[in-house]
Amino acid sequence: MAQVLLNLLTNAFDAVEKLEEKWVRIEARDGGETVEFAVVDSGAGLPEGIRDKVLQPFFTTKAVGKGTGLGLSIATGIIESHHGTLDVDTEAPNTRFVIRLPKRQHLSCARRTTH
Repeated sequence: MAQVLLNLLTNAFDAVEKLEEKWVRIEARDGGETVEFAVVDSGAGLPEGIRDKVLQPFFTTKAVGKGTGLGLSIATGIIESHHGTLDVDTEAPNTRFVIRLPKRQHLSCARRTTH
């Protein structure tokens, strides 16, 4: 999870670097059965044309040599391995990535018993 948050924070930092108003924040919210973390920055959000692509492997909006386009797809894989989701909040006035994780994790391995 630390790798996921670090990736989202690094992306947010890069996105606001050239903006006049620069800020990044982390939000946390109790969602009942889930916990929600969001990384929000002062950017105006993602253009509609890239929202569906941004979590795909090798897609990047960064300059050549600045990013591989793997960070968000790796982050998505990590989140999904914990039975959660990573989404772009298209309703937010700023750029906002949201992580939702279940508070309870189920063991994927069955307990071995011997008779």
